[in-house]
Amino acid sequence: MLQRAFEAYQSGNPKQAETLCREILATRPEDQVAMLFLAMSLDAQHRTIEAIQLFERLTVLSPEQAENWANLGTVLRAAGQADKAEQAFRSALERDGADANSLFNLGSLSFDKGNYGEARRFLLRALETAPDDAAIRVLAIAACFECADFEQTDQLLVDWERWATGNVEVLTDLGWTLTRLTRAEEAGRALELAAQMMPNNTRVDLRRAAFYERTNRVAESRALLKQIPQEALDRVGLGTDATILRADLAARGDDLEGARHLYEKLVVDADLVRRDPQLPSQLARVCDRLGDPASAMMWLVHGRALHLAQLRERAPQIFEEGADPLRIIRQPLSAEQVAAWKPVTAPSAEESPIFVVGFPRSGTTMLETMLDAHPQLASMDERAFIQDVVDEMHKMGFAYPDGLGELDDAQCAHLRATYANLVRTQARVDPTLRLVDKNPLNIMRLPLIVRLFPKAKIILALRHPCDVVLSNFMQTFRAPAYIAMCATIESTAQGYADTFDFWIDQAGVLSPDVLELRYEDVVDDIDAQSRRIADFIGIDWDERMVNFHERAKDRGFIGTPSYQQVVEPINRRGVARWEKYREYLEPAIPILRRHIERWNYPV
Repeated sequence: MLQRAFEAYQSGNPKQAETLCREILATRPEDQVAMLFLAMSLDAQHRTIEAIQLFERLTVLSPEQAENWANLGTVLRAAGQADKAEQAFRSALERDGADANSLFNLGSLSFDKGNYGEARRFLLRALETAPDDAAIRVLAIAACFECADFEQTDQLLVDWERWATGNVEVLTDLGWTLTRLTRAEEAGRALELAAQMMPNNTRVDLRRAAFYERTNRVAESRALLKQIPQEALDRVGLGTDATILRADLAARGDDLEGARHLYEKLVVDADLVRRDPQLPSQLARVCDRLGDPASAMMWLVHGRALHLAQLRERAPQIFEEGADPLRIIRQPLSAEQVAAWKPVTAPSAEESPIFVVGFPRSGTTMLETMLDAHPQLASMDERAFIQDVVDEMHKMGFAYPDGLGELDDAQCAHLRATYANLVRTQARVDPTLRLVDKNPLNIMRLPLIVRLFPKAKIILALRHPCDVVLSNFMQTFRAPAYIAMCATIESTAQGYADTFDFWIDQAGVLSPDVLELRYEDVVDDIDAQSRRIADFIGIDWDERMVNFHERAKDRGFIGTPSYQQVVEPINRRGVARWEKYREYLEPAIPILRRHIERWNYPV
């Protein structure tokens, strides 16, 4: 009878399985196998409460069996009882610490709550036990990404087309994570594979619509989202995700009031904001565009507090006494140190990258896109390749920056080759074109740039310091150290001032070939400023530099918070925005004053 019950369950007839199991239990009420099959049959009939009661009974009869606790956790989680499910899975792990199912479920529960550090730990343990499980792997990738563990993320992604292909859910989740990792080509491929395998699937189509929005294919995103029935979204638990996308799309069109209404509905859900801490910032930016700075600042402060609380759980070391997010600039080089550098052979300006640096939110993405529009230049999505070279230098046994002068010709050539290999294998830029490396925070790594590429052209992006500080405070960044630095308006201003103190000092010592370019000047006369850039680089001016927003649309994915702005024609919306927030920025002005005056900005 047990065999017949199992076969009935396996063949999709849980009602018959139930009948057989009840016959067995009528004569053998403590038969745990019959009880298990009955619980499974009830669960398959969506009689969840009865199933839970039986699974609970099994944990009482055989509390030492990890499987009983894992089964209970699974049905509790499906019933939406997350806290009780977590307790059950933890009980399973107490009995079998290598149970991949319980580890995966605990990781999933932690991920759903926004506890990404804990999720990462559970999922990596699960992957050790079940290394070929694609569902575990793809969620571990997402957790590592949320924790800014990019090295582990890249390792887990290796050969994804082999282990992910064939599983629609895995491809769908992977496609979205690849999108957020700025690997847009691969993301599109994964999502298209999922769509081919399962056309008109609600989950797949929603992720594709979100991918289209993120890659500036707004019309396609709206059209696809419109085709997905709301009842289908609600049935699979994606109603909230669809609302977020609708809000994002409304904010990109003429419906700012509609966007505000949708975001306000979303941010009242504390659990949702914990999982997606960018929502208050997105609402704040809509309030800003609607001319409501008081509401914008209220939501910014609210969101920042939640994000910092989350970060304290995930990366407590960032807040330890003595922790310094800007420690890389605390050891400037002296003129005497630079004078003692070993002489090395340097590549020409034409053989060197063109570096675009500046404090974040200073217009670097606009400059990069303008340069990328030129037919002789090619940019790449923002990457930390220069920092990777610093790491390679450490592996070679040299301290940074003090050991720069000890590098000889062969060692400098090796570090340049390391950089070139990263560009070739990860960024895939056309090698026949001159490379544009835009990373604002390379402003902090000027000594390495000058040591390896002393003839490189460097464009320093400038913008009114108050606008820069406000814009940074309005963003939700991913790097833990940078989040901590931007905790308050004052701490953001101090980070700006310290960074430019370092830049000014080191530029005086190192004498790089720099063009200072003010955002406001570009906005006021893009024709003249684009010609100035071309002259500085040593290339012929091209009118496509002026119409860079058209090039941005063609690029699709742009891996910075400015991805929505750079596809628009140039405008003055970001100029002097800080004046509406002057009362909030007053404490920052004394910190910024010397730099405001240095570049002749008004206060």
